[in-house]
Amino acid sequence: MNLSLQNTIVVEKLFLQRADGLHPAAIAAVRNSLDQLREIRQSFLHEKELEFFDTLKFPKVQHSYLLGRYAAKMALKTFMNDIVVTEARVGAGVFQQPVLYLAGAGNIQLSISHTTEMAIAVVFQEGHPMGVDVEAVNTEQAETIKGIITDGEKNKLSRICSDGHTSLTILWTIKEALSKVLKTGLMTPFHLYEIEDIEHQEGAIICSFINFPQYQSISWISNGHAWSLVLPKKSILDPKIIKSLYL
Repeated sequence: MNLSLQNTIVVEKLFLQRADGLHPAAIAAVRNSLDQLREIRQSFLHEKELEFFDTLKFPKVQHSYLLGRYAAKMALKTFMNDIVVTEARVGAGVFQQPVLYLAGAGNIQLSISHTTEMAIAVVFQEGHPMGVDVEAVNTEQAETIKGIITDGEKNKLSRICSDGHTSLTILWTIKEALSKVLKTGLMTPFHLYEIEDIEHQEGAIICSFINFPQYQSISWISNGHAWSLVLPKKSILDPKIIKSLYL
């Protein structure tokens, strides 16, 4: 485990254990102001990303863009060590999924999520798919989420968290993260992502899925936000590592 903490950035090198050996990955959580990110943007944005940023007119959009790209580049730097992050570009696929463009990077992929305040990104090898999501806990949004979950999940909310709104937000991030792994986005009915078992380990919430038993989710609450990471079920990640991502 290689942990580095600087201001409002936490980057963690992961080694996911499976029967066939270790699978490397890197995950970064970021909380920076728009002014901070604007000031350092040339240190992490690709020239085409800089050009695109200059077309963004609204501060909230600018902030979200920089948060996501900064988290992605910091995770990538930790994953590959000796790269120049300004040579890497994060573009969008046909389903708006993030796509990494970097000469010699091979089959490296990434998943990104951000709110108006924070971001998370995970970088991984194509052979070991992963996905992340983060959402601010919001009462109004939680009530909307309640209308699209299954009856079985409604009965399990108290097992996720004692606070109902927080439970609903966590559940949403779990489903979003799984949809990113499957590259289906919001185009697939969310009831197909129904969770099954729930357990708590070292402060993290671990869930399995009824229709996708090959995956698991690891979720946590930090700074009024719900965070989720979805990864293959038989991959072992020490939940204690998640605590290092608390911002």
